[in-house]
Amino acid sequence: MYNTYQPSLTISTDENNSILFTVPELADYLGIGRNRAYDLLRNNIIKGFRIGNTWKVSKIAVDQYILQNSGLL
Repeated sequence: MYNTYQPSLTISTDENNSILFTVPELADYLGIGRNRAYDLLRNNIIKGFRIGNTWKVSKIAVDQYILQNSGLL
């Protein structure tokens, strides 16, 4: 007999229903240029990953970067 239980997963998202940012979205969110956003990702200052040629970065990673660099942590 097969187990038919499938746990549900609820993820909180921001107002645009996205938990991952692209580089243009990251730049807009931080109020910086795209080149600076690419630099932050390439230098591993903000943790991101690539899917093909497209960078993706979690909102959680961006928020952690903001907290660490704001002196609030």
